[in-house]
Amino acid sequence: MNGTTLGIASDFVKAGIDKAGIPLSTTLEAYLSITFARFIGRHVTVDLLTVRVTRALDGDAPRDVLRALADECLIACAFFEQRLRRSGTVRHYVGLGQMSYDAASLTEQAYGFVHMRDVMASAAEGDQPEDAPLLLDRARAGSTTARAELEQQNVVLGPWTRTSGLVWR
Repeated sequence: MNGTTLGIASDFVKAGIDKAGIPLSTTLEAYLSITFARFIGRHVTVDLLTVRVTRALDGDAPRDVLRALADECLIACAFFEQRLRRSGTVRHYVGLGQMSYDAASLTEQAYGFVHMRDVMASAAEGDQPEDAPLLLDRARAGSTTARAELEQQNVVLGPWTRTSGLVWR
């Protein structure tokens, strides 16, 4: 990672913060910029994330291994949602990332995982409307941007149904 890469990553994160309307603490903003910079130009392995995280947690892996897995979960949840959804829900992978950050004693990152994911995804997404099942999955994972978009479509997410929100039209 060099200064140029970090600058690109920092600008990307700031654009995501502006687009999502989610303020991050200076710690989370810096962490997210550095994490994204580390992944620029690198092959991201999203396969078998559940297995790799479980093995690391069961094997008392060192903190840096747990942090790296949590970072992979974050990047995967932000950029490779469709691929992850083939084998689980976004909520599942968000939980894996939060659990991995927590196990690595990165409490602020664990609690801020959903907001960091929203910032990254917002910076990367276009202006076309999102697929309703994907929005519902994101909203159930705690995404404030997904909940806001559902609200604009008059969809209320609640505990009364598992497959869709309550639609008011």
